[in-house]
Amino acid sequence: MLLFGLPLVLGLACHALFNLVDTILVGQLGFIEGAQAISVTGLCDPVTTFQTILFNGPIAGAGVLLARAAGERDEVEMRRIALRATGFVLVLSAIMGVPGYFFAEDIARAMGARPGWQLAQATRYLEIMLAGGFTAGMFLYLTTLQRSVGSTNVFLAFFMLSNVLNAGLGIFLIYGTGPYPNFFPNFLKVWCDGLGLPRMGVIGSAWSTVIARALAGGLLLAFAIQQRQLRGKLYWLWPHGRKVLELMRIGMWNNGQIAARGIAGGVLIRTLQEAGGDNPSVVGGIFVGLKIELLLILLSFGWGAAAQTLVATSLGAGKPGRAAHEERMTIVYAALFGIALTVPVFVFAETIAHWFNPEPELVSWAKAYVQLMAVAFIFTPINVVISQAMVSRNRLRIPVITDSVLLLGVMSPALIIATLAGAGVKVLIVINAASVVALTIVYVLIRRVVVRQAAGG
Repeated sequence: MLLFGLPLVLGLACHALFNLVDTILVGQLGFIEGAQAISVTGLCDPVTTFQTILFNGPIAGAGVLLARAAGERDEVEMRRIALRATGFVLVLSAIMGVPGYFFAEDIARAMGARPGWQLAQATRYLEIMLAGGFTAGMFLYLTTLQRSVGSTNVFLAFFMLSNVLNAGLGIFLIYGTGPYPNFFPNFLKVWCDGLGLPRMGVIGSAWSTVIARALAGGLLLAFAIQQRQLRGKLYWLWPHGRKVLELMRIGMWNNGQIAARGIAGGVLIRTLQEAGGDNPSVVGGIFVGLKIELLLILLSFGWGAAAQTLVATSLGAGKPGRAAHEERMTIVYAALFGIALTVPVFVFAETIAHWFNPEPELVSWAKAYVQLMAVAFIFTPINVVISQAMVSRNRLRIPVITDSVLLLGVMSPALIIATLAGAGVKVLIVINAASVVALTIVYVLIRRVVVRQAAGG
């Protein structure tokens, strides 16, 4: 279980590094320009994350169906599901990408982008990321396919490859012909000067992300075809039939849960933006803290993916006892991993924040966010694993209802009321942390009930 789960965790850590690497690179554009660039990515992240959430639901559904077929050892059914899901992701990409591109400016305004440089940069950033969202969707699906058939090392390898490509492309596209940050070696300056690329700043980070995912996804597609995972009848690509309906059903409920978290995250960022005012150092510092939190959350989803795959495979093989044991052990691994990561982040918060941008006020606010949220960082992996295992158990409504009630029904109104009352940024962060702890406690109690009911059945 540990050998199965760790590659998933490390792979999703690489996925999170897309965001962190981009933020670090744009943060080195200069004190003021860097802080402004970080604020643009911070405003746009909830939107691009929400697009990924919409992909994640049906993709998670496909992963569950593929894992069940793997447990039943039905290779023909696995290939049929894999091709149906491929067609579904391609159709969904077109449905989301086109309107996302044309309404980018309206979305940026809704997220609170200030007129002028921030609105212009946020609009262009969203145009690239939303129109190029199909690269994220296909890459996420193809890696889920590898995870579902047990190829976790391939899953990890391609996530690492995409991250290397993103960092390499980002260096050339963000800085262009200079000026360059202090860490830049001379040979890189020579290469960048020789290419003569324009200095694109934060927009360059958007292009590097889209291109890196396209290249890595293309290679992964070729690998899946070579391994016969995506071979079958051509008409299997057309997304229809009972399995697609099941995929959509699982995806709808899974999306409902993640959408609740995404909307709550959007409310948090919007209220923090208001409380921070027009000071880019305050807003940028909070967004650096959110980037660090995103990394920890994605690591948690790595353990959640492990639990989801193992439980679905065991249930498909008709072994519910093994499924329950795997879920318990994954919760333990996730909790220990969360503690092991949170402690050094808490201790070295100032140093980590300094990597993104050395501006003192920005560093101070990033440190404050991380340290105030430290307890919540430890609790997050537990609620993520439990909620993801519920999907494999076909308890699809529980995560949606639980997250919606606590995050949208309690936390979000509390944040809005506090902001309207003139509460400071730190008060909003404490409300967020307390809500995460409460959510975890509720999930633990719900799981006890579900496990007892399953045992009784």
